Amino acid sequence: MIEKKLLITGANGFVGSHLAKLALDNGYKVFAAVRKTSDLSALEGLAVTLVYPDYRNINSITALLDQAGITHIAHVAGKTKGRNLDEYMEANATVTVSLARAALECRQVVEKFVFVSSMAVMGPAPFGKELTELDAPQPVTLYGKSKWQAEQYLADYGSLPLITLRPTAVYGPRDKDMRLVIDMVAKGWELYLGKGPQQLSFIYVKDLCQAILLALASKSNQQTYILSDGVNYSRYDFANQAKKVLKRKTLKLHLPVGVISFALGVLEKVWPSRTSILNRDKLKELTGNWACSIQKARKELGYSPVYPLSTGMEKTIAWNQAPEKAH
Repeated sequence: MIEKKLLITGANGFVGSHLAKLALDNGYKVFAAVRKTSDLSALEGLAVTLVYPDYRNINSITALLDQAGITHIAHVAGKTKGRNLDEYMEANATVTVSLARAALECRQVVEKFVFVSSMAVMGPAPFGKELTELDAPQPVTLYGKSKWQAEQYLADYGSLPLITLRPTAVYGPRDKDMRLVIDMVAKGWELYLGKGPQQLSFIYVKDLCQAILLALASKSNQQTYILSDGVNYSRYDFANQAKKVLKRKTLKLHLPVGVISFALGVLEKVWPSRTSILNRDKLKELTGNWACSIQKARKELGYSPVYPLSTGMEKTIAWNQAPEKAH
């Protein structure tokens, strides 16, 4: 039996580090693709082999895959904050196609290439509609456009044993973006953009990693799957669950979208090199509706999420409060 050797890009990051542990627990030998300058604290204690691919050199990536005997690839790495479209395209699209080409050119047969894209590719839906894989992608942010470009590049490689995953907003231990909301609740505040109704979806990081493992083992190829925890929430549900776990009362503030957009525009002119989760580009996503259906993933991958928001929030806050003890 051939040993399963999994290359995880972005292995030291939020999703990648959780995937590395789960993959090890499921019998994979894990090769963690990182940079020489990467913070490796999230991989501490894990029996992974560190590798340092040069994504600008396809021959170098091919040699690495051959030398390690890689049988599976989970391309998790990506840029979520950038200053312009070129930065996003280089990190999210160009790197992806380089890795795909190397996977096709190496001597060792790569059995599966899983690309972790994003539901940002879809663009927000009208209120009351669930996004499905049948909807035409209409990304509204630079990040979403770069991920969609990566998917289009990959579509040109029909022989690649590819599965593309489009997770919704991911949260859990070691996440920094959604933790901002939890920390705000802990301080007694809830901030919202506008007052209109909004539908949101979420996925706990371990459910996402389980879906990645299912995709790696799937016999399907050239398929795309939307992922969430299977529930569509109101705009207040994430904070409500945090309040319940933290046992806190909060003050809700609804900020006018136009005012915030103007303020961010001024800030971007004064500080053009600034990168943040909150900018005018991201406003288009943060004010959108992200209800979705995961029926295709349930049916074809056997995906069955086990962490609803209530459970995921409990585990996330427990880790935030005692990271040295929680797993």
